[in-house]
Amino acid sequence: MNAELFQQLVEENKTLKCQNHNLQQQIEQYQQAYESLQHQLNELKRFRFGPRSERFIDSNNPQLNLFEELPTVSEEPEPPEIEVPAHRRRKRAPKDTSKYPRIIEIIPLPEADRVCPCGCEKKVIRYETKELLDYQPAVFRIIEQRREVMVCSKTHCPQSTIQIAPPPPHILPKTKATEALLAHIMVSKLHHRQPLYHLEKYVKAMNVSRETMARWMIQLVEPLRPVWNLMKDEIIDYDVAALDATTLQVLKEPGRPPEKKSYLYCFRGGRPGREVVLYEYNHSDHKQFVDQWFEGFYGTLHVDADPFFETLFKDPKVFPSYCHAHSRRKFEAVKKQAKKQGLAHEALRFYKKIYKIERQAKKQQLTPEQRLALRQEKTAPMMAEFKAWLDAHYPHVLRKSPLGKAFHYLISRWEEGFLRFLEDGRIEVDNNLTEQEIKPIVTARKNFIFADTMTGAEAICIEMSFIRTALLYKLDPQIYIETLLQRIPYCQTVEDYEKLLPWNIDLDDTS
Repeated sequence: MNAELFQQLVEENKTLKCQNHNLQQQIEQYQQAYESLQHQLNELKRFRFGPRSERFIDSNNPQLNLFEELPTVSEEPEPPEIEVPAHRRRKRAPKDTSKYPRIIEIIPLPEADRVCPCGCEKKVIRYETKELLDYQPAVFRIIEQRREVMVCSKTHCPQSTIQIAPPPPHILPKTKATEALLAHIMVSKLHHRQPLYHLEKYVKAMNVSRETMARWMIQLVEPLRPVWNLMKDEIIDYDVAALDATTLQVLKEPGRPPEKKSYLYCFRGGRPGREVVLYEYNHSDHKQFVDQWFEGFYGTLHVDADPFFETLFKDPKVFPSYCHAHSRRKFEAVKKQAKKQGLAHEALRFYKKIYKIERQAKKQQLTPEQRLALRQEKTAPMMAEFKAWLDAHYPHVLRKSPLGKAFHYLISRWEEGFLRFLEDGRIEVDNNLTEQEIKPIVTARKNFIFADTMTGAEAICIEMSFIRTALLYKLDPQIYIETLLQRIPYCQTVEDYEKLLPWNIDLDDTS
């Protein structure tokens, strides 16, 4: 073979290798695109038809699943018999009914049975007691305020002037609704999830339209704002907080089409005994909004990896604690669609062990210091093992596949925020508590659907903040907000407003 032919074959070989490499890359891209589309399709099917549960049942666990088909009989040796404990019905703890008014009814024996056959009158030795739950429909009434108009009784008195008794202070002086009715509308819409058009039918006899009720809710924002600002200060002044966001459709926003959705943020924080839950609406410049909201805050924030929160962590005194539930959810979605045991199952086994330790700490009601010690002893070695496992398998997964994205989401933020809960016992392993506070407003949103104006969206957030924070302190939202609306007109100093915070207010004080 001459040198020229040999050189030609070498060049052809290089060309074929290059073409083969390009084809391999295209195949990998097509494979990733196929897996991504298949993952999206399966997720849509699951969202539409399947269960939403994220529970992970480890198939390697020897405990039998009662809902799985038993294996067919074969010539293999029978497995050892596993004793399944008998089901025991859990006894319900008696509920405390002392907070409800109690009416005692004495039901006597018939007159014919009150006398003994011997002729003596029978006496009561005890009562056979039965508690009945009762309901009385709400009473709507008209309160007619008559202010005295007085004048001197002396006829033709030169010094006589007509004097009218001043009206009592009212949070909305020009409205015809009492504080009790305003609180009822607010709580019914946001806590009991009754849209205003339902309430309009309910109060039809009082001739109050839904437009009037909506206007009242908007007008309450400014009087409530000082107390809301004091609650916000509690979040900023403490060094552990949390936030999450959901969407909210607002029809009339300047320069934006009605179908474009804005965001509603939930903030949690405050020192022990002064915790608050706040909501706020924003429609644009979300990074700047979140950064300005936390101006003056220094500490740790529970968040997910949403890009809205990136600007916050440019400040060296603000640290992220990323939500492990979000990371786990990505592996769980892959596991749901896997046809056989794989890396997603293995990742969920790590998370199952981590959450088992967290449940142990919660069950034992450990202090933050004790929980930190438990995490350092048990969770920290497990997290190191988890990270080694991630590093070992990440090079072998397709980068743009759902599994590759789950790996990347966790590895790329591991040191930045996924280990933060190992440094402070006050920090949670995930942001589920904030998601739980987001859920009530999402459920209410399914009924009122959207806000008509930006001021309406702001009213929803401000008023929902008082409802959820009141529930945090086991206060009746109706009674707390009614008391709040009654006392705000008398407030003149910051100290007066501070007395209305949920942990300071005395609902029995009538002064």
